[in-house]
Amino acid sequence: MRLKDKVALFGGAGSNMSRASALLFAQEGAKIVLAARTTETMEETAKRIRAKGGDVLAYQTDLTDAVQVDALIDAAVREFGGIDCFIHAAGGFFSTEHDITKMDPAYWEGALQNNLQTLFNPVRRIVPILQARGGGCLITISAGERVRQDANSAYAVAKAGMVAAAKNLAKELYEKNIRVHALSPGIIWDPLPDGEIAPVATQLERLGNPIDVAYAALWLCSDEAAWVTGLELTIDGGDSLFIDSPIRRGFLA
Repeated sequence: MRLKDKVALFGGAGSNMSRASALLFAQEGAKIVLAARTTETMEETAKRIRAKGGDVLAYQTDLTDAVQVDALIDAAVREFGGIDCFIHAAGGFFSTEHDITKMDPAYWEGALQNNLQTLFNPVRRIVPILQARGGGCLITISAGERVRQDANSAYAVAKAGMVAAAKNLAKELYEKNIRVHALSPGIIWDPLPDGEIAPVATQLERLGNPIDVAYAALWLCSDEAAWVTGLELTIDGGDSLFIDSPIRRGFLA
């Protein structure tokens, strides 16, 4: 129960890393707020949390819309009394197309909106709530350096911006006792298993799993990481070091 009585808001609640993290946080005693534009995967996550007796609010929200974000934050505070952790898991726009001369300007703008505006809108509302509760933790889920280099420039810019924002906010919010971090995963190939969230295989030579990211987020939001802020934590099995993994290479072949 490492998050007992804490309230965790997940922005961009999908079926991969954010689902694993929400399920794990609920296991560890947190009350969960899920926010996403599409409801199907979000409701499935909420159903799994409720089946285990957890407290969860699922709230359809477009995080690029400040008015909808205001309604989301108000609903979370009404339901659970406040917020202690925000995990920003919105994003998308990964592709390996690199030709900037053929990129639609709308694609570039969409990458920035979906990755950065979805961080800005909730954070500006959540900071006073965290401060009133004595502090808290903000986490944005970016992407590992190798992933950013393999992707298109719009995605790379947006994900690098998330890391820069986390480090800058860590300095800005220090006096408010608010910790801020960026998680930078590699490509997470392995599907999230059914059932209770538990650590996966301990060897490095394997596929990445959403649970790897969930446990990193859990530690950073827990009181165990109370003296850690401004961290970019890469979770990629060494891929950013250009490790040649036979399993991961074979999976891509």
